[in-house]
Amino acid sequence: MAEKIFLKCSAKEKTFANGGSLLNIGVKVADLLEFAQRHATPAGYLNLCVQARREAGKFGDTHTVTLDTWTPKPKGNTGDSTGIPF
Repeated sequence: MAEKIFLKCSAKEKTFANGGSLLNIGVKVADLLEFAQRHATPAGYLNLCVQARREAGKFGDTHTVTLDTWTPKPKGNTGDSTGIPF
């Protein structure tokens, strides 16, 4: 498993009395631009994952934001000459 690459930010969930919730994410523009330029996909996208923390951080952060490094496996020969994928 690859090492997680964290975005330096503040991510806090706000839960409302009606059961709804909102995720507030704060990040410095300079940090976000540098992170985006360094980790953008060849198509120009920045794929991020937001995960809930087990415990809130010392500043009240309830979530972390990491770079999504998943890449699909290339479609190749299945080893069967019939071309059926199963």
